[in-house]
Amino acid sequence: MRIIIRIARQELSLLFHSPVAWLILIVFPIQIGIDYLYYVQMIGRAQRMGNHFTDVTAMIFGSKEGFYPGVKSTLYFYIPLLTMGLISRETHSGSIKLLLSSPIKVKDIVLGKYLAMMGYGAVLLAIICGYAISGSYFIQHIDWQLLASGALGLYLLICAYAAIGLFMSSLTTYQVVAAISTLAVLAALNFIGSLFQGNDTVRHITYFMSIAGRTEQFIAGLISTEDVLYFLLVIGFFLTITCMRLQDQREARSRYFRIARYVGLVAFCFLVGYISSRPAATGYVDMTVTRKHTLGPQSRELIKKMDKPLKITTYVNIFDGNFYLGAPEKKSADERLMTPYRRFLPDMEMNYVYYYDFGDNTSLYKNYPGETDVAIAKKVADIQELDFKKVLSPAAIHKIVDLRPEENKLVRLLQYGDGQTFLRYYNDMRIYPGEKEFTAALKHLVTPSRMPLVTFLSGHGERSISKEGDAALKMFVKEGSYRSALINQGFDVDTVNLSQQPIPARTAILVIAGPQTPLSADEEKQLQQYIAQGGNLMVMAEPGSAAVLSGLLQTLHIQAGDAPVHEESRDYTPDFILTHFSPEAAKVSPTLGAWQADSGIVSMSGAVALQYTPGNDFRTTPLLVSKNNQPLALALERKQPGKTQRIIVTGDVDFMSSVEIVRRKPTVWNPYFSTELFRWFTNGEFPVDTGTQPAQDVIDSDDAGILTMRILFFGVLPASLLILATTLLIYRKRR
Repeated sequence: MRIIIRIARQELSLLFHSPVAWLILIVFPIQIGIDYLYYVQMIGRAQRMGNHFTDVTAMIFGSKEGFYPGVKSTLYFYIPLLTMGLISRETHSGSIKLLLSSPIKVKDIVLGKYLAMMGYGAVLLAIICGYAISGSYFIQHIDWQLLASGALGLYLLICAYAAIGLFMSSLTTYQVVAAISTLAVLAALNFIGSLFQGNDTVRHITYFMSIAGRTEQFIAGLISTEDVLYFLLVIGFFLTITCMRLQDQREARSRYFRIARYVGLVAFCFLVGYISSRPAATGYVDMTVTRKHTLGPQSRELIKKMDKPLKITTYVNIFDGNFYLGAPEKKSADERLMTPYRRFLPDMEMNYVYYYDFGDNTSLYKNYPGETDVAIAKKVADIQELDFKKVLSPAAIHKIVDLRPEENKLVRLLQYGDGQTFLRYYNDMRIYPGEKEFTAALKHLVTPSRMPLVTFLSGHGERSISKEGDAALKMFVKEGSYRSALINQGFDVDTVNLSQQPIPARTAILVIAGPQTPLSADEEKQLQQYIAQGGNLMVMAEPGSAAVLSGLLQTLHIQAGDAPVHEESRDYTPDFILTHFSPEAAKVSPTLGAWQADSGIVSMSGAVALQYTPGNDFRTTPLLVSKNNQPLALALERKQPGKTQRIIVTGDVDFMSSVEIVRRKPTVWNPYFSTELFRWFTNGEFPVDTGTQPAQDVIDSDDAGILTMRILFFGVLPASLLILATTLLIYRKRR
C-alpha cells in the first residue's frame, strides 16, 4: 500500500506541475456555474413575481436543466485531458521499461496512478460540493440527502472515466491519441445503449453496457446496487485489463493464455453484471427527504397481499399517435420507468405486443388516402423498422384481447391470477400512469370485491356518461385518456334503469344527474328504500329537474329553487356562476378548507339555489355558495348502524360536465372538487392516497446573493487557483 501511495503522490506532483491540470481547475468552476447561477436567478425572480415553486432542490440540481446534469456533460471532455499522459508519457519517454523491470508490482503501478486520478477527482468533487453547499444560501430547507446522492453519482462517473482513460493511455505513446481514443470509448459507451433495442435477445446486453443514464438515478436521489456495481465493474474491468496489458510486456505468455485471460475477465464482468441487474438481487436507497422514489404505505401494504406474479402486457397499435412510447427501441427505457414498482415486485413480467387496427391518428390516414389498413401497416412497419410478420392483424389481436373499447390506443393489460385490468396512458404532460393509477389497477386485481361501484341512474333524460357532448359527464366518469376519470382512479362505473332492474347490491354511490322526466311511484319507492337503508347518494339538480326531484329532496329536508341563480358579470352570461367554497366546507374535508383559504372557485352553468332545514337527523353543511351566500352544494351526513351515510346535493350538473372539467379560463377547481367528493364518499380510500410528503424546500434568492456567488466562484476561486498555480510553476522552474 505504501508503494501505491508513493506512486500516487508522485503522479499528483507531476499532474499539478503541468498547466493542463491547473487550467481545468480554473475553468471548471466557471463553466459549471454560469448556467447554474443564471437558473437560480431566473427562478428567484419568478418567485418574487408571484410564482410559487416547491421541491426546489430537485428542480435546480436534478432536472434536465439543473446543475448536476450540466456537470455530468462537462466531465466528458475534461477527464480525457487528465488521463492522456498517465502511461503514454512513460511509454514515450522509455521510463516504462524501468518501471516494468523494477521489483514494483504492475498492479501497484496501475493502482498508484489511478489513486492519483481519484485524488484529482476529489478536488473536482470539492468544487461541485461547493456549489451544492451554496444552494443552501438560496434554498430554505434544502434536501441535503439528494445533494449527497447526486455528488456520489458524479464522483463514481469521474472514477469510471478515469479508469477508461488510464487504459487508453496504456495503448499508445502519443498523449493526444490517448485523449481522442478515450473520448471515442466514452462516446461508444454512451451510444451503445441505443443499439439493437428492437432485438429482445441483444437489447438487455447493450442497455446494461451503456454508461448513459447510470447517474440519472443518483441525481434524482435514488441509489441502487445495480448502478453502484456497474460503476465498480467498469472501474475494475479497465484497471484489470490495464494490468494485464502491462504484465504482458513484462512476462512472455502464449497468445492463447492471454486471450483466455481477457475472455475470462469479460465473462466474469458480464456474469456479475447479470446477477446484479436481477430485480430480486437489486437493493435501493431512497435519498430524498420526501421519499418520492418509494411507493406509499397503501401501495406497499397491497403488494404484501400479492402471492402470485404480476404480468404486464403493453399492447402497441402502430397506427396510434403514441406508438413511439412503446416502440421496440424504447422497451428498455420503458422497463426502467417501472423501477419503483419492480423494487417491490421483483418477479413482475413485462411483455410487448404489436398490432395494427383502426385508430384516431387521422394524419396517418390522410397521408395514405384510399389505401387499405394492411397496406398502411406495411408502410408504417417499414418506416419504424418493424418486422411486419410480428405485427398482429385486427383479427389476430381480437382473438387475444378486444381493445376496441379502449379505442385501440396504447394501453397496458395487468394480469394477476385469473383477473385482469387495463392501465392506460393519458393526454396530459405526464402521459404515463403514476402510483395512484397503478395502485388503483392493482386493487382491481388483488381486492376486486372492495372496489366501489358508482351507479348512475338512467332512463329519465339524465346526463350521459357515455356520450362525447360538452354537457355529458363522460370526461370525468369514463374517459380513458383522462387521468382523473373515475375508471382510472379505482372506481367501477355502471348505469341502472329502475324501471327494468333494481339498484345493484354492491353500489357504493348512487348518482342522479339531472333527470328531466318524472320517476314512477315504484322508482321513487326504490330510491326511498335505498336512502332509508343508509346508501350513499349524489343528487345533482338543475333548472327543470327540481320538480322531478322534489319528493326525493323533501326526504332530505332540502328544497331546490325553480329558477337559475343569476350574477352580474362583465365576461360571462348571468347564469354562469363562479361559486366559492364556504367557510363550513373545512368541517367536511380539510382539503376543501384549504381551497377556501386559497379563494378557489367552481364554475356552474344554470344552477339553482338550495334551501335546507337544520335540526333534522342529517348534519347538513354548505360546500359551495354564490356571491350572495346562497348554498349551491350541500353535504349531508348521518349515523347508520356500522357506518356513516353520506349524501351530496348540488344545484347544478354542469360543474361535472366535460366542458367544465377541462375549462382553462377562468382557472377553476371543478376537477379537483369532483374528485374530492368521491374521496369523501369512500372515506379517503379512493382515489388512492400515495402518502406523498409535501416538499418543504422553497427558493429564496435575490440578485445581490447571485452577485456574491458570482464574485466567489467566477472571481475569487479562479484567481486564487491562478495565483497558486503561477507560484508553484515559477518555483519549480527556478528549482
